[in-house]
Amino acid sequence: MKLRLIFALLLVPFPSFFKVWMYRIGFGYKIGKQVKIGFSAIIADECSIGDRSRIGHLNVFYRNQNLRIGSDVIIGFANRIFGGKLLDIGDKCHIHRFNEINSILDPLVLGDFDPTLELGEGSVITVNHKIDFTDRVTFGPSVVFAGRNSNIWTHNRQKTAPVSIGRNCYIGSNVQFVAGSSIGEYCVLALGSIVTKNIEGSWKIVAGMPAQVKKDLDEDSKVLVTYPTRPDLEGAEGALPVA
Repeated sequence: MKLRLIFALLLVPFPSFFKVWMYRIGFGYKIGKQVKIGFSAIIADECSIGDRSRIGHLNVFYRNQNLRIGSDVIIGFANRIFGGKLLDIGDKCHIHRFNEINSILDPLVLGDFDPTLELGEGSVITVNHKIDFTDRVTFGPSVVFAGRNSNIWTHNRQKTAPVSIGRNCYIGSNVQFVAGSSIGEYCVLALGSIVTKNIEGSWKIVAGMPAQVKKDLDEDSKVLVTYPTRPDLEGAEGALPVA
C-alpha cells in the first residue's frame, strides 16, 4: 500500500492519458474508454472505472479495498474518499466537490459491521457533506443529497448500524442521519431535519428534530423527486428515465 501511495502521488501531475495507462499497466486497474482523470490520486486494492467517467482535480481515493465507479460518472473537485470494503458508485452518479466520504480505517467495532457504500444509478452528492460508511450506507437510484453540510453517521463509539435512503429521495441541506436510520422512496427530507429511526412510506414530506412524516407530497412538489438527476444525459443512450 505504501508503494502504491507513493506511485499514485507521483502520477498526480501527469496528463490523463498517461495516468490511465499507468493505472492499467502498473496498478492493474480496469479502466474503460474515454475516462479522464485530473490531478487526483487513486490508491485501492482493486479498482474499475466505466466508460466516459471523469474524475476532476484534487480528489483522493485512499485504502479502498474494492472501488467500483460506473460509466458516465462525474467526480468533481477536492473530494476525499477513504477506506471501506466496497465502494460501488453507480452509472451516471455525480459527486460534486469538497465532500468527505470515509469508513474509519482499522476501526474498533463491537459486533458485525459492513463498511460498504452503494450509490444507486444517477445519484447526486452536492457540496461539503460528510458521509461515514463504517457500516453500510445505501442510496437508491436517483437520490439527490442536495445543498451542503449534511451528515450521515453509521457509528456511535464502538457500535455501528446501517443507513439507507430510498430511491428518488431529495435530501435538503444541514440534515443528520444517525446510525440505524432510513427513509422510504420518493420522499423530500426538509433542511435541518434529524433522522433517528426507520421512516417508512413513499411520496412523503419528512421534517423535524427528530424527523417524522408530515404530509403527502402534493402534485406541485413531486417535481423534486421526479426531475432527472442528470439532464445532460437525457436523450442519450442509457439515459435515466423520469420516474
